[in-house]
Amino acid sequence: MWSLSDYRRCMHLEESEHEIEEGSELNAWKIYVKDDVLIVFELDVSEETDDPLAVYLASFQRASMKNLLSEMGKANNLPAFRTNLSAQ
Repeated sequence: MWSLSDYRRCMHLEESEHEIEEGSELNAWKIYVKDDVLIVFELDVSEETDDPLAVYLASFQRASMKNLLSEMGKANNLPAFRTNLSAQ
């Protein structure tokens, strides 16, 4: 399982540049925007862990999503993931 810091390192996410403040008191989400892709990490608020429960990616720009997934695919220990993008 990857930790939040593993994902941030792989996606080249800088907190000051890409992070959007979540706004709730629970801090159940870490939200980033990079290259027209919204990246949302769902966190377990009951545990003091850096491991996300889920990672969600969304974009109106198919090419931006493909580029991000391509960069992530270069990691040799990336956890299994699903996508609705066809391998075109």
